[in-house]
Amino acid sequence: MPRLAVDNPVFSYWAPLPPHADPLGYRLQRFPVAHQDCIRGQIGPLANVRSASGCAIVFTCDSPHMVLHLERLRHHQPISAHLSLQWRVADGPWHTVPSTDLRLHEGRHDVWLPTGIPADTMAECWVWMPLISTCLLAGISFPGVAQVAAVTLPEPRWLALGDSLTQGFSVPCPHDHWLHRVSQERSLPAWNLGVGGLRIEPELFTWALAERTWDLVTIALGSNHAWREGDAQVAVVEERARRLLDAAVAGDHSRVVWILPPWKPCEEGLGPPEFYGVPLDRAAGARAQRIRDHLRQVLAEYMPAVEVVEDLMPHDHRLLADGLHPGTLGMQAQAQRFQDAVWPSTPAASVPQ
Repeated sequence: MPRLAVDNPVFSYWAPLPPHADPLGYRLQRFPVAHQDCIRGQIGPLANVRSASGCAIVFTCDSPHMVLHLERLRHHQPISAHLSLQWRVADGPWHTVPSTDLRLHEGRHDVWLPTGIPADTMAECWVWMPLISTCLLAGISFPGVAQVAAVTLPEPRWLALGDSLTQGFSVPCPHDHWLHRVSQERSLPAWNLGVGGLRIEPELFTWALAERTWDLVTIALGSNHAWREGDAQVAVVEERARRLLDAAVAGDHSRVVWILPPWKPCEEGLGPPEFYGVPLDRAAGARAQRIRDHLRQVLAEYMPAVEVVEDLMPHDHRLLADGLHPGTLGMQAQAQRFQDAVWPSTPAASVPQ
């Protein structure tokens, strides 16, 4: 099958930054290197900041199948990881095709994707990158008779700042992530700036807040101050939160919403005893409660310019196998809870199929 290079003009890239060109392909980028000094030495965030969460390659085609060529595929969590192809005709419903499990492969890997696009029909296609695993996109092969053309990208409207729950930890398929679900159902194209393991780090996000006027800014940070007593000092949490809040309200954004750190099973003595060596005991749960309560007090001073959304996590420890992150079913519930909180009387614009 003919292979199109990643710099072919028929391809557009949904990502906060232009792709980084590597001899082997493109890396889709979310954060400027110049703004990453604040996380140097933090192993988890440094790995996760390179993930292409919420990023996609976009085009139109009439092809019954395609092959994505990946390079330097690496994994950073021990669960399944997939690409998601989503396509639609005109303004019709979205159709979703997940890839096979990428977690079984590393390095160079070719991913065959059937489409289901009707014959002689040009469809808008978005191929979403893995949420946590990292890779280079080296090209796409199509059958020789296939037509491939460019598509005009929408303007981003939602800026999502957060940690692993925003990035999408423990969700195998990008289309099952709560942020992705809400983005499509509400027709709010989003930049996913979630970074697993991240504490409140204003310097990592100030550039994005100043990039444009956003219809919606969500901030979901604070949980990762709870894992060590040294990081859980409320004075430090407050100072960082105020700097980020001041940057957020300085823009003329339509809505700024802070999502408080969610319930964790360890607060009730439930769930596994640790996460990657970090104790998930009642002491950690008590610190999480303390941080949540203090953030609520700080945020009260910024209302109504900043809206506060309380706990979105379903209080069922069975949905959080690792003790912190919900799987697909829990993410679906979180998406619904978020919509009920932010748009309590407004139905979704469109629901993907």
